[in-house]
Amino acid sequence: MKSAHHKPVPARAGLVVAQPGDLAHRAWVACLPFQVELGPYSLAVEFCDGASMSDRRRLACVNLEDHRIELRADLHGMRLVEAFLACLIRLSHFSKGCQQGCVEEAYTHSFATGLVEFALRNPRAWLWFNLLLSEHLPGRVQYDRVVCGAVSRAPVMPKRILVAGTPVTMRNISRLESRNAFGWYDFERREVQLSVGLTGTNLPVVALHEITHAVHHAYAIGDRDTHRNFQRSQLKGWLGIMRDNPSAWRWLVWAIADSAGSRSRQRMRAPGGAGRHQALAPAGLLRPPIESAQQLRWQTA
Repeated sequence: MKSAHHKPVPARAGLVVAQPGDLAHRAWVACLPFQVELGPYSLAVEFCDGASMSDRRRLACVNLEDHRIELRADLHGMRLVEAFLACLIRLSHFSKGCQQGCVEEAYTHSFATGLVEFALRNPRAWLWFNLLLSEHLPGRVQYDRVVCGAVSRAPVMPKRILVAGTPVTMRNISRLESRNAFGWYDFERREVQLSVGLTGTNLPVVALHEITHAVHHAYAIGDRDTHRNFQRSQLKGWLGIMRDNPSAWRWLVWAIADSAGSRSRQRMRAPGGAGRHQALAPAGLLRPPIESAQQLRWQTA
């Protein structure tokens, strides 16, 4: 990845009202008030002119030499979501050493653990990403509200999802059925199977892992397919899941957020923690300090 003279696009000043498609909304998006930390990397996320990107052919670049993710300045809406997710997938695989020659299982787990790590280590970026999805997907998907813990009850695991237009069933299986594994993907039945009793970070990681097997299956990805094909199928497949299966994505987002709450509660119980007499806050309040999606919408540049 080559370095290049870089001219970030300045954020526009003023009060930002997040109405999809208008100038003020694009100004809010341009604020990008976060960095992305994944594996050993900490990268600034910046908009820049196409001519100053490290790879002018791309809509977005992971520029490790200059420690930034570069997004082309004219991106907005779902094109911005897609470009950012593509960078996240590339960075996830790179940070975990997943490259050409790795088997399908490695790419599956690299994606699953990378996405959960991204969400837990980068709460503002995770909220920004889900708010962007919520504002540009049809219907009231409300992914940002799940990130913030502003839902009255926990979403339930879906029984069926669409992956690249193909129905995939989901069900819990007993520990006896799971043969001591956390989960399985049944290729013949096109079925995601999750072991009962999964808790903490294990639940979203295993669910993402097994669903990603279904994504690879839907796109006819072989066990030793190309690095490029693995990345493309994950990008297209998961964008489709976010678009076509709002209840499934809400459940996954909730599972990630709930795992963060579980980790906070464990720290409180540990020696040197908050102490046994301190009341535990609701799970939504145990997450990293994000005021609300509404306040994020009304930031000044």
